[in-house]
Amino acid sequence: MNIVFFDIDGTLAIGRNVPESAEKALREMRENGDLVFICTGRSPSYVKKNFGQYADGFICCNGRLAFMGEEILYDHPLTKEQVDEIVKRLKKVNAGYAFFETNAGYFEGSDEGFALMSGVWDPGFLRRGIPEEMHAYNFDVYFQGLEHRLQIEKELADICLLNPHGPHPTADVTVLGIDKGTALVNIAEKLNIPLENTYAFGDGVNDICMIEAAGHGIAMGNGVDALKEKAEYITTGILKDGVYLGLKHYGLVK
Repeated sequence: MNIVFFDIDGTLAIGRNVPESAEKALREMRENGDLVFICTGRSPSYVKKNFGQYADGFICCNGRLAFMGEEILYDHPLTKEQVDEIVKRLKKVNAGYAFFETNAGYFEGSDEGFALMSGVWDPGFLRRGIPEEMHAYNFDVYFQGLEHRLQIEKELADICLLNPHGPHPTADVTVLGIDKGTALVNIAEKLNIPLENTYAFGDGVNDICMIEAAGHGIAMGNGVDALKEKAEYITTGILKDGVYLGLKHYGLVK
């Protein structure tokens, strides 16, 4: 048995749209008895609603929460101390930000930032204001251009890794110590699947840890250069049947 991990945005889907060739390839894999896991910075509610039909299990929140069916496999929310320190640093550089629980996100910042971030989540998911008590797993930042983003990256450099969303002035953030890679290794162990039977597809900076942890790391043709440098194999872009051709390269589909 093999297990294949897929990032969503820019890898498996554009928005909520999965290319037909990728959809067919995932179906063939699962019919062959292999497992599909989605591995994303998105929240559980988002992935279950929009991508639940494609996968056997999910790693969410950039590696801090994983589940298969109703079973929680990996659960590492941010501590209050981590959240407080992150908020202090973000306020110092006037960044917009949103922290995410499993079923809701909480935004602090400008109206423009709120409107922009709300548009990439399901309606009603993102809310205004950070509650005093919050069971957060990860967060995104909103910035005013490249210079501001670099300022945020510098402020968080020792505790976080930013994954910019292309031309979109936002980035999802991995808090160092727990990431997609640590979750991948943990899940493979729990399911008794050797690491040499694990495969990971990604396109962004936050996927580097995942493709390095997997037995076989695959970068999408549309992926960032830093990821491609670490990949075992580079497939074509998402709109050029990248997922299907990557799986075919390894003999996982016909």
